[in-house]
Amino acid sequence: MGYPIVVVCGGLHPPSYNGQILTILATDAVLSQLPVLAFAPSWPLAVLSPYVLRQWLEERLMQLSLAPDSGPNADRVLIIWAFSAGCVGAVALAEHWQRHRGQVLALFLVDGWGVPRVTRVPIHRLSHDRFTHTTSRWLGTGTLDFYADPAVPHLQLWQSPQQVNGWPVNQSDSAPGHRIMTAAEFLCQQSQPTFSPNIQSLSLKNTT
Repeated sequence: MGYPIVVVCGGLHPPSYNGQILTILATDAVLSQLPVLAFAPSWPLAVLSPYVLRQWLEERLMQLSLAPDSGPNADRVLIIWAFSAGCVGAVALAEHWQRHRGQVLALFLVDGWGVPRVTRVPIHRLSHDRFTHTTSRWLGTGTLDFYADPAVPHLQLWQSPQQVNGWPVNQSDSAPGHRIMTAAEFLCQQSQPTFSPNIQSLSLKNTT
């Protein structure tokens, strides 16, 4: 299995709104060692198109400079962080990728309200309030989800996740966990258990 690539899919907003998410990835001790690809289309509605997203990803993967042991035939392994409307394209991308191209280790749906989970991919839902969390679970829960407490505005969950406190919630239990944490901590901690990289052997580049 090749090293994971982190794919960031924002919503119907300017690419600059992804800035804090990219900073969090760049400063995390483990995730900063992985390549990061941020989808920033010139046409905002492109985040809804699985085809456009797949085409963009294939083009960017061709441009990546990978470690010597990750040649052209290596499996492309993804971790996907998606927000709001970007969850629509991300879910379809994850399903396609898992079936036809490689493995999706984890899909994070950040306030992807109304977006159903995919059956083949491990997911985590993050919600800006408990109502969104509860109603999103009707469309499929993750192994471990997160909701903000106190509630925050929709955009704040993506633009300032390090300032959003909340609770992790297990799939089998509707009650919150016993330790409050930030949304940024949840994203990073739940991304890392999906792989065990040898940090010393990684020579991968981040790109947007």
